[in-house]
This record gives sequence, C-alpha cells and structure tokens, in this order.
Amino acid sequence: MKSVWLQENKSHDVEEYLKHKKSIIVPIGSVEQHARHLPLGTDSMVAIKVAEEAAKQSGILVSPPLWLGWAPHHMAFPGTITLKPETLIELVYDVCKSLIYHGFEKIHIFNGHREANLPPLKIAATKLRNETGAYISILDPFYVAYEIGKEIKVSEPGGVGHAAEMETSHMLYIHPELCNLEEAVKNIQEKHRFLSHDPFVEGDTVFVPSDVALYREGALNIGVVGDPTVSTKENGEKYHKQLVENVVEFIHYCENEIEVDIRKKEIPL
Repeated sequence: MKSVWLQENKSHDVEEYLKHKKSIIVPIGSVEQHARHLPLGTDSMVAIKVAEEAAKQSGILVSPPLWLGWAPHHMAFPGTITLKPETLIELVYDVCKSLIYHGFEKIHIFNGHREANLPPLKIAATKLRNETGAYISILDPFYVAYEIGKEIKVSEPGGVGHAAEMETSHMLYIHPELCNLEEAVKNIQEKHRFLSHDPFVEGDTVFVPSDVALYREGALNIGVVGDPTVSTKENGEKYHKQLVENVVEFIHYCENEIEVDIRKKEIPL
C-alpha cells in the first residue's frame, strides 16, 4: 500500500490489500471547544494520530477520519459543531456498511471523544455486528489506556475531565504547536461523590446529562473541567506510546485469533 490512509490509495490498491487483510481502523472524534489552551479539533486530532500510528505498526488501513461527533453541551461555546445522535449512528453505520460490502471484516472504531460519542457508536456497532456478522470494536483512550493514565496522573481527584490533564498532556506531545499552556486554568469543583467526572476516581457514579447553560457556568465560562495546569509533554508522550501499543496489541490479537463469518453485504441506500 502507498499509504495507511484509505483515501490516499487507488481502488486497485485496496482490492489487492483485501486479498491478504480484512481489517481497518475508523477514527472518529469531535469538533468542540477545549477551553482557551487547546484547539477545537482536539478529539479528532487524537483519534487521527493514534489511528495512523497504530495502522503503520500493525500493517492495516485507516478510513478517512470522521471529524464530527455528538457534543450538544459544548454548543455553549462558539466553534463547536455537533451532530444529532441519530445522525452519528447513521454516519458510522453507512461508512462501515460500505467497508463491509467491499470485503472488510474487522472494523476498529477509534473514538477520541470519550463518553459522549459512545452511546451512538455502541448502537451503530451493535446493529452492524448483528446484521452483517462483521467484527466491530470500539477503542476509547480512557479505557484502552486506563492503566497508564492512572500511573501518570498527577492532578488531584477531579483533575481529569474536559480539556484537563490527560487531554492537555497528550496534545502537548502530538500537537504542541496548537496548544497554549499559559492559558490553562484549573477548575475542580466540589460535587456529590456520585457525580465525579474524573474516570480515575473510584467509586459509585450517577449519570446526569449536561445542560448547555449550566455547562457553560460550571466550566467557568471558558470550557474547562479539571486541571490542565499540571500537564506535561513528557507525560503526554508516555500516555500516547502506551495507548498506541495497546491498540496495536488488540489489532494483532484480532488478526490472529478472531474468525469472522460475514452473513450479509449491502450497499447503504
């Protein structure tokens, strides 16, 4: 292959690839506010970078990135673009159905937008799995790299949220030219113990959806939840490399151990 990116190859290159491999990564993120120190495209940029490096190391292809996700609460801040969850489900469904139609059997959706994208992604993946027999996985950094995140975390409980420590460290490593740590602000608020936003804080949790107006107020009117001020490029590098390594390990496992029986191929219409 000339490139790991599907769109940079010719059709006959993909036809040849499918004679030997049946796997592909679909990176998806979001374009949403990330306070004053990170760019709007942070979630998508993370997904794109991890997908590209994992693909190079595992020898598989990457589909064109899906830049937009489900981010209604971030509409409190200019620049955010959100899809309806139904739109996101259909978008992912159609992309994957197209890939399955051509012969891809193992599709790894890499999600850069944490919890917000997961409900529609899980619905799309479940529909695809049951209808086609294709093997669909969803890889999210906060779960795939949980152990390294816990190891390098230096902020106090509540320090990992949105535009906070982990995202900022990661972006300082992969896109330092787009970051401005001098604008980073700490925002850790006292909440009921069931309402912790920090995935590294152990304990029982309750989900309450965000309201646009209340989210803006709770994010100090600048869009940060957590503590990005302790972020470092060095920790971002550790996090990124372990994340990519874990994704590659899972892809290799699927390549060698997972057998797929495609039941149905259809063109999205």
